[in-house]
Amino acid sequence: MAKTKIVAAGAALVVLIIIAAFSMMSIVQSKSVADVEKAAVTETSDSAVSLKWKKASAADGYYIYCSESEKDDFEKIATVKGGSTRRFTVEKLEQGTQYDFYVTAYKDSKDNVESKDYVVVSACTKPKKQSILSLESNDAGVMTVAWEINPKAVGYEIEYIEGDGSTFEEAKKITVGDKAIGDYKIEKLPSEKVYAARVRSFMNNNDEKLYGAWSNVSKVKIAKQIEAPANIDKTKPMIALTFDDGPGYNKSSDKILNVLEKYNVRATFFMVGQNAKDHPDNIKRKVKLKCELANHTWNHNHYGDNVTKEDIKKASDAIKKASGGYAPTAFRSPGGNTTNLIRSECKAEGMPLYYWSLDTQDWKSRNADAVYKAVMNNVKDGDIILMHEIYDSTAEAVARMVPELIKQGYQLVTCQELVLAKTGKMPEAGVQYINATTIKNETR
Repeated sequence: MAKTKIVAAGAALVVLIIIAAFSMMSIVQSKSVADVEKAAVTETSDSAVSLKWKKASAADGYYIYCSESEKDDFEKIATVKGGSTRRFTVEKLEQGTQYDFYVTAYKDSKDNVESKDYVVVSACTKPKKQSILSLESNDAGVMTVAWEINPKAVGYEIEYIEGDGSTFEEAKKITVGDKAIGDYKIEKLPSEKVYAARVRSFMNNNDEKLYGAWSNVSKVKIAKQIEAPANIDKTKPMIALTFDDGPGYNKSSDKILNVLEKYNVRATFFMVGQNAKDHPDNIKRKVKLKCELANHTWNHNHYGDNVTKEDIKKASDAIKKASGGYAPTAFRSPGGNTTNLIRSECKAEGMPLYYWSLDTQDWKSRNADAVYKAVMNNVKDGDIILMHEIYDSTAEAVARMVPELIKQGYQLVTCQELVLAKTGKMPEAGVQYINATTIKNETR
């Protein structure tokens, strides 16, 4: 009988030990979570990377860690709640950048249990979507595409095709292998055909090219060979009279137009947008006389670095509206102070820039004799002559000089006509001309 009790007691002890062992295991298990396995990158864009992984047992959620590949430190960037979740997209990343990621599982507890082992996966975000700044055709058979420079790219790819760009299946491709180049000239295209183009940037990712998204499609009609007007003799001397700051609020502008009309000659008017808005009849008369409408900013209050894109664009819109739909085809910087921003906006709007080779300083003298002598004593073939249409003294000088210039054999043409006749090419948008053949590259 005593023996039986001892055996029973021993069996009970074994059971207690087993129960205690299972309890300890349960406690240990309740404080641990499995490692995350099979983490991988599923998709990339220019600002996001999508990850996936295998569900970890006992997990209540996951932590996402990220580091730029050139850096050693990882940062916890996201907490993903739910043990069954197996996907996450990391957003707001830099374009064209290599990143490393890893995922750990966690279990809600006072001890903040987190899995220990992980596998690092890498991905490179794509270059950002490209932007076309301009698509132009100023010369016969030539199309020039300009785009925004991407500092993260190593080069660019251009596709172009005849038509409206609804499909690019049979498009021709050009690779530009220099990230610092932002334009490309495509030649030998059929004149007066419409072409569409788009651009994307690329970078090297291991041994493969990683491409960004295509830009929006731009279209342009290819220019044909343009000859100077029939009434211009390219073998004879010619000059361009130019007038700034108008239309004026006095009668000087109308007096100048009367002279141009009387002698059947043309000029280029660099107009202030605010004034153009207030004098639509004057603008329409200039169009009728085949003068060149040109932009001199919205209100002439800003100079050099203070000139904004809005100063230029607002003036262009005002001139176009006042003229009944004719956009300005030329630009002059207030005070002649041209900047890279001014050049860029003029290029985007298709406007060449014009400085001058003969300054009458009519604004300073306000004297008709002085203005007349400044021109007649210094004029030469190909000159661009600077005056202002807002002074009566200038209008008086113009009435005297125009017939005398004609008598001396000069043809009075617009700036566009002058450059075209002398060079055989249309003046180029964004380029500043001093006279018919001289380009002014530096800024002031």
